[in-house]
Amino acid sequence: MKVLFVNPACLDRRVTDDDATVIPMGLYYLAAQLLDRDIGASILNLAQETKGRDPDPLVRFIETIKREQPDIIGFSLTNPSRFSAMACAGAARKICPKTLIIFGGPAPTFMADHLFRACPELDIIVQGEGEEAVLELANALKKKEAQIPAILKDIKGLIFRQGNDLVDTGPSELIQDLDELAHPSKYFRFQHLAMSRGCPGKCTFCGSPKFWGTSRVRRHSVDWFFEEIQTLAQNGVSHFFFSDDTFTMDRDQVITLCKKIIDSKLSITWNAISRVDYIDEDLLFMMRRAGCIQISFGVESGADRIKKILGKPMDNDTCVQAFSLARSLGIMPRAYFIYGSPGETQATIKESLGLMERLAPLSIVSYMLVLFPGTHLYTLAQQKNLVNDDIWFQKIEDLPWFELDKALDFDRVKSYGDMLRQGFARKLEHFVTTLDLKDDKRLYSFHADFLSRLAMTFSHGEYAQTPLIKNPESIAESLFKKALTYSHDPRAYLGLAMIHQKNREFPQAMTWLGTGLEHFPENKDLSVGMGVCLMNQGQFKKALSFFTPFDKDPGLGHYINICQTRMNT
Repeated sequence: MKVLFVNPACLDRRVTDDDATVIPMGLYYLAAQLLDRDIGASILNLAQETKGRDPDPLVRFIETIKREQPDIIGFSLTNPSRFSAMACAGAARKICPKTLIIFGGPAPTFMADHLFRACPELDIIVQGEGEEAVLELANALKKKEAQIPAILKDIKGLIFRQGNDLVDTGPSELIQDLDELAHPSKYFRFQHLAMSRGCPGKCTFCGSPKFWGTSRVRRHSVDWFFEEIQTLAQNGVSHFFFSDDTFTMDRDQVITLCKKIIDSKLSITWNAISRVDYIDEDLLFMMRRAGCIQISFGVESGADRIKKILGKPMDNDTCVQAFSLARSLGIMPRAYFIYGSPGETQATIKESLGLMERLAPLSIVSYMLVLFPGTHLYTLAQQKNLVNDDIWFQKIEDLPWFELDKALDFDRVKSYGDMLRQGFARKLEHFVTTLDLKDDKRLYSFHADFLSRLAMTFSHGEYAQTPLIKNPESIAESLFKKALTYSHDPRAYLGLAMIHQKNREFPQAMTWLGTGLEHFPENKDLSVGMGVCLMNQGQFKKALSFFTPFDKDPGLGHYINICQTRMNT
């Protein structure tokens, strides 16, 4: 028995949206449950291009199934990836005619009838949480391959074809103890994790509560989740994305987890997602000490009537307090804004800009409001006969609200997004220069780390390339120097040296690198920086001495070869 899980590609090629190319956590869980029971399982990520392989996802899929000849192919679908999945299903039916083709994930859960009509090759849909249904299915097929229809009727959580009809076996029972699940980290290496499943929120643009079938939140124990982190860290993962809908909802659990990370001396960093009404200073203090470097909050809008429509009735003062606390403790606060909502006007966008100025976020993500099946707004649009599932026969990834709203149009909504992004870019320098970090010696090294990370976004990251941000290099230099007022920090020394190196001011660069190496003599980045400066000054023998301690790094072979060649001429 071989099971191949597939993360299909989105309809539109992604350039900057890394989240769209990551394998969903659910596929790691599904594959781990099978592997833990000696059932062959693998994962193919078509959403991310692989160096040296054909960029066409369908070509890569065909190559894989010809080689592996799987008995079951399970696709994890979102609306943007449904066409890739259907194309692959069509190819699979021709190449492996007896293979069972399964769709799961948000799109199949919410629009099963449509997908069965759109994809004749589709055999089964797994609704919602899939571990138990997929495991039962794989076990049953191993034993009774000739009796597939009879097998399927006994497995909850499935929809399948029977003649011209669809059979729905009813919702599967949710896993009550998530710790009973096999550890995905035992078999795979990844960065995205979640300690919980579910969300009690009522955001009208989100399908999470309906996907899980309940507003109740289920959680892994701290011990189970920490073991997952520790295993991945031991296998070389140093940065994590905790993708819980509201990571800090169980305050005591998060504090216990942070204490375990601190006590174990795990050298990791992580990002989290939360709500402004589920944090406090003591909690954020523990999170920062445990490696949290960024926390994202769904602010959505500064206008009360828009927030009410979106199901996010957080008052602006609570939002401001949350951002202020995160900033003061050296955690980068990121704000999510939505524009183009029902009733959106230039006046409501100005309210959002006013709130943004009070929040002083250090990063924002602004999204045009789009609808998907499974969300309250989509259901409302269906009830008003504004849309039905036939729209998904069109080659579109999503459905912007403005297309259903006579009071809005593309140009107007786009201008709202431009106002938010430009407003942030123009104010960012002010947000940075007015940073007021908590004066607590226990946090000094963390403050240095925070400031040097932030500085790098201006010297070499996204803010260095943003035209509306004036003098990003000067902002970076100021932040690097401010970092060093709190603690010695290798990134700050390196950043200052790189600024001078870029301007071909090699003696000044070497001064910063030399000071950094006095405090961090084994730091590879500082050593390489010093070696490059020396090469630029023709001191190849001395430069080589900074490269050779790291000669096993293939990236340094070029520098070493140049030094050796020049020394022999």
